[in-house]
Amino acid sequence: MVELDSITKIYKMGQIEIVALKELSCQIEPGEMVSIMGPSGSGKSTLMNIIGCLDKPTSGQYRLEGIQVDKLSDNELAEIRSRKIGFVFQTFNLLPRTTALANVELPLLYSGISKRRQRASEALETVGLGHRLNHKPSELAGGEQQRVAIARALVNNPSLILADEPTGNLDSRTSKEIMLFFQQLNQRGITIVLVTHEADIAAYTQRTIRLLDGQIIADEKK
Repeated sequence: MVELDSITKIYKMGQIEIVALKELSCQIEPGEMVSIMGPSGSGKSTLMNIIGCLDKPTSGQYRLEGIQVDKLSDNELAEIRSRKIGFVFQTFNLLPRTTALANVELPLLYSGISKRRQRASEALETVGLGHRLNHKPSELAGGEQQRVAIARALVNNPSLILADEPTGNLDSRTSKEIMLFFQQLNQRGITIVLVTHEADIAAYTQRTIRLLDGQIIADEKK
């Protein structure tokens, strides 16, 4: 699914160079559920951005489902993102004045896909919110808002879901519900990679990759 070979990412700020990743190599197999952990500044977000085709490495190769994506154009990367990857964020990123249904429809609108309403409705049914289609985010609890965000990530039928601190704004009970739901999605064959600071959240995954100073210091399968 994901093949990273000697990935280095350097950010330049004037004459200063910040090395975010240093010759990082790893593979994530189809159907795995993997957590990425590490302190602030360890390179977690940079790694997720590269896996998610939101950023390109300075050097090294990245293959997603056999496609070498580090050499693709911005338009080609956008196509990969819209077809193969679903994103879930800590802050939900829902449009506040728009219904759950319309929020989930958005990726389909950008992709020019027909039957958007039906597919968005089905995605919300999948996350248990078929009865909340016409509610706006302010009318939903935090866990429900995150489920809308997950439905939005699912609506394009991605093979990979990337989740960045997906339980960071949720209480412990709701966090457990969301992680159990991620496990259910993973059991359906969707590869899931999530960033977390919390060991109890990482415990729901099959494998934990630990970063420090842009390098992998541990890769633990459970």
